[in-house]
Amino acid sequence: MKANISVLVLTATLITAMMSGCVTIPYKPYARDVKKKAQQGGVVALKVEHRDEDRAKAQEMMARTCTPYPVKVQEEGEVVVGQETKTKGNTSYNQGAEGEKVGSLFGMPLVSGQKDPSQSVESASSTVQLKEWQIMYECEKNTRKASR
Repeated sequence: MKANISVLVLTATLITAMMSGCVTIPYKPYARDVKKKAQQGGVVALKVEHRDEDRAKAQEMMARTCTPYPVKVQEEGEVVVGQETKTKGNTSYNQGAEGEKVGSLFGMPLVSGQKDPSQSVESASSTVQLKEWQIMYECEKNTRKASR
């Protein structure tokens, strides 16, 4: 009876440990300053396929740069920021083939159709553009916030 209880406790412990490994990790918003000048404006970059959390972080960053002035987005869109080239290669080896014995001459075998060992190389490459979503903004100094 005690052995059965021990097995049940061990099984329950293992199941609990495995299930606790399935906890989801919260999403960490992504936004980065490309350039900024305090109280003047700048550019913030997001991933091309950004989420609402990313946009909120960008808004927060822009507001921090422009404090105490409001933020005005001048332009935003997809921008090419580089490229990436991937290359694949494959080398094939042919060990060759022995020739066929067709006779002999003065006791030495005559062989025909022998194929020498060889190798062939194939390669392919592809280049893709690396893109990000950029937001260009300025701080509106002529419409000061009523926070004084």
